[in-house]
Amino acid sequence: MNIKKIIKLSIILAIFSLLVVSCIKKTETQENYCTAKMFIAHAGGTVEGHIRTNSLEGLNASYLNGFRMFELDLQLTADNKIVATHDPIYITEAEFLAIPILEKFTPMNMDSINNWFERHPDAILVTDKINRPDLLAEQFKFQDRLIMELFTWKTVEEALELGVTPMISQNIFWDIPNIEEVLDNLKIKYVGMHRDSILKNRELLKRIKANGIKTYVWFTARLIEDMKPEEYVWKNDMEYCFGMYANSLIDFTTL
Repeated sequence: MNIKKIIKLSIILAIFSLLVVSCIKKTETQENYCTAKMFIAHAGGTVEGHIRTNSLEGLNASYLNGFRMFELDLQLTADNKIVATHDPIYITEAEFLAIPILEKFTPMNMDSINNWFERHPDAILVTDKINRPDLLAEQFKFQDRLIMELFTWKTVEEALELGVTPMISQNIFWDIPNIEEVLDNLKIKYVGMHRDSILKNRELLKRIKANGIKTYVWFTARLIEDMKPEEYVWKNDMEYCFGMYANSLIDFTTL
């Protein structure tokens, strides 16, 4: 083989190698993206061993851990400002922000929430507790990255009119006998429920999953059969749901 043919063959092999590496990287990126869409960091996720802090540090830790969907519990303060906390509060926004969570973590209001999501353009906010799509449509700057769990059909319809993506809470999911028809007519794509609800409704949940509706389940923070709750749901419930609220993102590919 002459030198020209050797050079030509080397160039072809080099190009082929680059194409293979590129395809592998693309596939890995797509898989990681899809996996991240299956898990919602529950109340901000876990930080320094603490779960559900709804804190700035919780969001940061969960993002670094691989989450791209982040749930925050949102409540109104005494002066009608939105802040991230699980339980109702009866103090002002300024008073709330002045008290570190667990004496160490940073509390969040809508300004800091917007700033965080602006710095993380691939992150999606999922809300809980607050049932005011009008307020979120007005105050959260990234409506295309907002999913609101809502607790009445009135606010679901309001959200749809405002262009806010609703997640149907289990509190109203079971209220309507023809729920599949309603979900289809309203083009609902998200449902949230406790994993215990799966047990008596497996066939229904399998059907709505097949229709492209993403059901996310949450669970109590306890060990089940000596497994983390996330592991248990992954092994037992994914046939019936699309994803889960999780405290931490573990390597599910090894389970």
